[in-house]
Amino acid sequence: MTSDSHPDILSQLRAATAEAHRELEEAINIPALCTSQESYARLLERFLGFFEPFEKVLQAIPGWVEKGFQWPERTKTPMLHADLSALGRSKEQIAALPRCADLPRPANLAAAFGCAYVLEGSTLGGRHIVGALAKSAIPQEAQHYFSSYGERVGARWREFLGMLTAFPNTETEAMTSMAVRTFDNLGAWFNECQ
Repeated sequence: MTSDSHPDILSQLRAATAEAHRELEEAINIPALCTSQESYARLLERFLGFFEPFEKVLQAIPGWVEKGFQWPERTKTPMLHADLSALGRSKEQIAALPRCADLPRPANLAAAFGCAYVLEGSTLGGRHIVGALAKSAIPQEAQHYFSSYGERVGARWREFLGMLTAFPNTETEAMTSMAVRTFDNLGAWFNECQ
């Protein structure tokens, strides 16, 4: 085992999640849902229903700040609330949306970072969705979630990878297991509404 954990953790995470990631993208087909404001709003509602309770689960695990991960800067829930508000959803309507109960439950911080790998990785895909949104009638003020960190997406991703790969290789299995579970649970949540 090498002291440089970067290649092992990242390559194993990518390999372990590749199929689940592909299946989720095919199941949701986000670009097709960005063609009308109503389908786009329903998409954001489903993301909120998963991310809001899931981020609470992850934030309850201690040690994020010590690793350099600042939840107030990275949480997706406020972005989704802002987008839905811009699309005309009231606070009451947003509060009444269904929330996912079948969430991954990481046992420790390393496993939680495996979950965060999926959440943070979604910001990279968001850059492609923003391109599709630019050609749509979706208002700019309703694009916070997919725009996420704006021009800092790449820098934020590299910062996250630095935190992730600081874990020892012995944590790789817990990380990959929870990353796959996150993709699977998110896919199951979206399938419920089809």
